Amino acid sequence: MKITYVSASNSIAEWGNKKAVMARYEGLNIYTLNRWLSEMRGISRFRGGVINPTHKLVWINFEVFEEYLRWKQLGKRMDKQR
Repeated sequence: MKITYVSASNSIAEWGNKKAVMARYEGLNIYTLNRWLSEMRGISRFRGGVINPTHKLVWINFEVFEEYLRWKQLGKRMDKQR
């Protein structure tokens, strides 16, 4: 899977829906995003970056999402070193 970062036209925005996140990270599919959001909700450090005001509406903080991706990358590197 190849994921490319693409800056959205409204790069000032702090929060966005799933479509906005997928627009910023070209190549990211909805299934992977849903898995990652579920994982973020389960980790107290990243829980505040996902808001579900209703069961169909979700808002993701772009900065927290990027921090999660960097954390995830470091976690995988640490696993390979062990």
